[in-house]
Amino acid sequence: MSAQTDILIKGCQQNELHAQEQLYKLYYAEMIKICFRYAGNAGDAGTIYNNAMLRVFKYIGQYKDEGKPGAWIKTIVVNCCIDFCRQKNNFQQSVPYTGQEEAVIRPEAFDRLSGKEVQQLIAQLPTATATVFNLFVYEGFTHKQIGGHIGISDSTSKWHVAEAKKLLKQKLETFTETELQRNAAG
Repeated sequence: MSAQTDILIKGCQQNELHAQEQLYKLYYAEMIKICFRYAGNAGDAGTIYNNAMLRVFKYIGQYKDEGKPGAWIKTIVVNCCIDFCRQKNNFQQSVPYTGQEEAVIRPEAFDRLSGKEVQQLIAQLPTATATVFNLFVYEGFTHKQIGGHIGISDSTSKWHVAEAKKLLKQKLETFTETELQRNAAG
């Protein structure tokens, strides 16, 4: 942890408003991207980040200097994202995963896309499917962890990931065809 971050953490633990403001700003750029991935729009992403930072400030006294505060803050942010998605979506749906063959997306399919474009494609997925996919791919959660966090079965989590891959493959193929047509015409 940097000396600056250490000072900010100690200030937040003493409930100093200036330290809270600086910590909020320090992690904003990194964490708002995570929030946006789950919210899909700037307004909800801001709400999630604000709620997460309120939790950070509420529980900062429990923070142990055992590692990087960014990892601790990210855990809180991801949990707030999960809470947001759980409130917004109905995850009660139980979908049996039959182990059907999953769509395979070739890595080169992403060569023509920016990270922002990939995020836009993911945001077009059904919300519950996008949430499970993000938790699995970006946060590295297992299907069991996802199920525990959002109240679905491991099988349903697997189904959502397989469904996301199938839909993303279709979207990538459409995007690639459109791009090729645009290049041929241009």
